[in-house]
Amino acid sequence: MQQEEKEPQQPSGDESSFWETGPQKGAWAEQSAPAHKKNIGKRICAVVLAVILLGVGGLVGWLATYYSTDPRIRELQWMLEVLDSEHYQDVDVDEVYADIYDAVMPDIFSHYYTADEYDVILEQSQGVNRGIGISVAEEADGTALLYTVVENSPAQLAGMKKGMYLLGYSEVGAAMQTGTVDEIMAFISAQEGEFCLYAGFDKDAASAGMYTVQREVYHAAYCVYRDSETSYALRDDPEREDYVVFTETYDPLEGLDDSTAYIRLDSFDGLCADEFAFCMETMKERGRPDLILDLRGNGGGYLADLQAIASYFVKDAEGETPVVAYAQYRNGMRVNYTSVGNEYDAYFTEDSQITVLADEGSASASECLIGAMIDYGAIDYSDIYLRKDAGASDCSTYGKGVMQSMFTSPQGGVFQLTVARIYWPVSGKCIHGTGVRESDGANGVVAPYLPGETDVMLEAVLASVCS
Repeated sequence: MQQEEKEPQQPSGDESSFWETGPQKGAWAEQSAPAHKKNIGKRICAVVLAVILLGVGGLVGWLATYYSTDPRIRELQWMLEVLDSEHYQDVDVDEVYADIYDAVMPDIFSHYYTADEYDVILEQSQGVNRGIGISVAEEADGTALLYTVVENSPAQLAGMKKGMYLLGYSEVGAAMQTGTVDEIMAFISAQEGEFCLYAGFDKDAASAGMYTVQREVYHAAYCVYRDSETSYALRDDPEREDYVVFTETYDPLEGLDDSTAYIRLDSFDGLCADEFAFCMETMKERGRPDLILDLRGNGGGYLADLQAIASYFVKDAEGETPVVAYAQYRNGMRVNYTSVGNEYDAYFTEDSQITVLADEGSASASECLIGAMIDYGAIDYSDIYLRKDAGASDCSTYGKGVMQSMFTSPQGGVFQLTVARIYWPVSGKCIHGTGVRESDGANGVVAPYLPGETDVMLEAVLASVCS
């Protein structure tokens, strides 16, 4: 059948790019010419030859791939195939692969994430979390302990606090049930509406308080500002969906004097850089030249957040964007990470006193921030207070002086791999494996790791700094 040759009409909008890159009139006319019977045999031969060439090419490609693959990988693939098809019981191959991925990890900081798992991480990096906002540790007797309670989460807004024992659960209006940590967490994970949790600062379930919560999407907050008169933290805006505002929360810190502000920074994550900026502006507006910075339990996070927050503490640094940390790679390459500003003088005076609280959970970016503060003279070791166990001769922060990068596979999985050591900006010190220590000149404070009804460590520091 002969096609009618037409001059294509110029379309409007986004389709114009097709006509610019598509077939020209001459090519169109040639493709539209009628076929002749005498060419049929030639075309059949051409098709057969093409199929043969594709088959040969595919075989050659397969052989090349096969023999270029490490024999140990081929052996592992064979073992997994045999395992999947021949084992006397059904095998969860996904679980086997997860164990293999774990075995590949060269250190405790490296990790493999599926594409779905990494999507959750990216969402959380924007401050968007799902659930009720708790993590739970199991004590030796099996009791569940609230290890973290995320600021602005359903659990925190309901009144639950870090350090409480999680003692029971129930549907709304039903009697409390008790159970193991696994049973409690399974119950929480299965809920779609409101439910009740029972928690308190002692293990007596009879005296536990009841907290009504609901699993939902929420904006995690990572900074809290407090002074002797009031407090502020990030909260969801009741008038605009998906907006958050820095809100007065009316929780002053008893023991602070009227010249000192307290900022708790829980993680270098989410919207923490913006939150910290609000805290600093509030401190300035409220006339507090001294600061207690609480980094306890802050395991680090993103370097970009460190670069923003360190800008307030580079006291004697020169230039608009001084180096706050640098990375050293295996090949010798050095990468400097600079602050986004040099803001110390806008918030502090020459007489300002900055105090830092840290513990064995303070790691990575927290230790980098402490290093920049020390190297640029905002603090010295005597301004650092570290949590200490009774009878211990020394105490320290975690001691993580390495950095991870993310590598994405063609299948969408993500390999988080340790790629470099991190060093303090001026002294060139790397605290990996040692941390910031009491023996360096910091102050050790005997206190439990998790606060109870009373935060023993914070009260001791307030008594020392604000007396």
